[in-house]
Amino acid sequence: MAEIDTQNQITQTGENFHTGQLLKNPYEIHTFRRAYQKVLDSMEYGSYDTGKGYNNLKKKKKDTSDIQPNYLYIKFGPESDAQENRLRKHRKIICLDYPFEYENGELYHKENPLGEGERLSYYTSIPIDAKYPKNIPHTILQEMYLPEKDETLNDTKTSGKKTLRGLVDDEVDFMNHAIEQAYVDTDNEDLLPEPPLDKNGCETCFLGINLRAKWRPSGNVKIFDDNMGTSTYTVKECQTSYIYDYSSCDNNLKSSVETGKLIMPEQNLCPQKIETKTCKNVTKTRNGSYVPINGANILIRDTWTLDRAIADAQGNFKHKEVRAKVRYVIKWDRFEFSIRDHSGLTQAEDKGPKLYKQPWNLKINGGRMKYRGQIFQAAMHFYYHNIGGLTRPPTNGFWKTQIKIAAVETSQGPSSTKMQVGHGTFGIVPHIKIKKYGDASELIYGTTIHELAHAAHWRIDPISWDDLVEQGYIYNGGSNNPGPAGASARRLMESWATAVEIYLTNMRYRRLGPNSYKYQGKNLQDQKIEGGYKSKFYTTTFFDMYDHFNQRDEHGINVPIDRVSGVTWPNMEKSLIGTTRWEECREKNVAISGQSYKIRELFNNW
Repeated sequence: MAEIDTQNQITQTGENFHTGQLLKNPYEIHTFRRAYQKVLDSMEYGSYDTGKGYNNLKKKKKDTSDIQPNYLYIKFGPESDAQENRLRKHRKIICLDYPFEYENGELYHKENPLGEGERLSYYTSIPIDAKYPKNIPHTILQEMYLPEKDETLNDTKTSGKKTLRGLVDDEVDFMNHAIEQAYVDTDNEDLLPEPPLDKNGCETCFLGINLRAKWRPSGNVKIFDDNMGTSTYTVKECQTSYIYDYSSCDNNLKSSVETGKLIMPEQNLCPQKIETKTCKNVTKTRNGSYVPINGANILIRDTWTLDRAIADAQGNFKHKEVRAKVRYVIKWDRFEFSIRDHSGLTQAEDKGPKLYKQPWNLKINGGRMKYRGQIFQAAMHFYYHNIGGLTRPPTNGFWKTQIKIAAVETSQGPSSTKMQVGHGTFGIVPHIKIKKYGDASELIYGTTIHELAHAAHWRIDPISWDDLVEQGYIYNGGSNNPGPAGASARRLMESWATAVEIYLTNMRYRRLGPNSYKYQGKNLQDQKIEGGYKSKFYTTTFFDMYDHFNQRDEHGINVPIDRVSGVTWPNMEKSLIGTTRWEECREKNVAISGQSYKIRELFNNW
């Protein structure tokens, strides 16, 4: 049974577009001049006709001298985090971490793995007179001529007048022929818009490309969340039934008697089996629903040019006007963070279709695209949305680095966060690895929040956080029995991250769905004190200090007793500063909140 989507809605599960053929640049200056010259030659030899409009031009086309570079294709090779961040901060420069000759970044990086100590390079195209950070190592790979960026053609009215193939009536007709020729010469015909039909249905009478006709790429992006309420969907259900027609049986018997010939079994069509298929659309209800991806970074790519648009709270996005067919791309990053691919080394992105004058209405419902989208949503929340007074994870900027989160495609092993004191130590290695592929949406979201809470803890007090990691994990080799000091440190850092995980995941799901939502059903309030490894270290202590619910009243004596309530998140954060032991954190919270007996009672559950 297949889900029925409305027109122009594309449901994707994260499959990638793979191609081994490298793209050629139709706008490269020498390539475009050759195409331009071919159009001139076609006019001179009579292959193209000229109309009155062209014959009236004061300046006739004679050679390629009018074609001068107006764009640059550049490769940047930052040598440090600081240089990479300066490049990212340049709002008018949109980069890919692979050459424009490739349509698939993951394929490029698979074929060209980084060597030890190497950093990613970044590729972009910009106006020839644009300002860019020249102190970052860079190479101008190509000079280009983009007709739609030519000031002499900008005054052209976008009347929508079509260009007849083989007829040059004015400068725009000439340039339309030159653009098409450049695309044909570089094997980019699939990026040319489909030619419009004439009144007689001719499919080749007009050119597809038209500098007079602009359009604005746009669309909407949503993702299916397994835990976001319920939703209805429509499927087509079919039933097949059979009836048997015996009307020909008497005729067969009569024919046999009259002719004296026996009708063989393979000739005997008695009775005839008649199949009937009946289909109808059926509306069903399921757990989960589609929600907008607020803040999604949507690129459009016309071979060697890029544009970016950010989806709004409803998932809608809109780009600047273009003339050609474009490829839509989701780049899973924002200035503060980058979702990386399975390897953790390169930027995660997913390709959309090539479209002309069509919106991209995307509904993500599975696979790696859904996995990356859910991690992205959690990072967007922690960095850009309301977090109730908590400290955000490390931010990007001078002497800082963009947080890199690897979307590791496995559910085996723990997710992890690795932070270090000092700047310039991370390079391309991801700070965070999420290993929840295929899990429920709320678990992927909550786990991402949990790991980012560790990063925020590091930002609050990096020296104490490093000590917690050493005591809690490094000195004991990550043992499940880390000793008293190790258990104290591990319980402190993991309990804080667990509390933030519950708090922010609840905030997100209650904002978009039912207000009755509780993380994993009960906010982990039914977690037993002696319930194994998770209960020993990943406690709900900090969330218990915030909420107004004593889980022992509902779940019995095997769960913690919690008579604390109303401690604010900023005050609990203060208790982390300079703190490396569980008992030390307890006494700081007593001093801050004043609920001495109740807080000691809560902490002493473990």
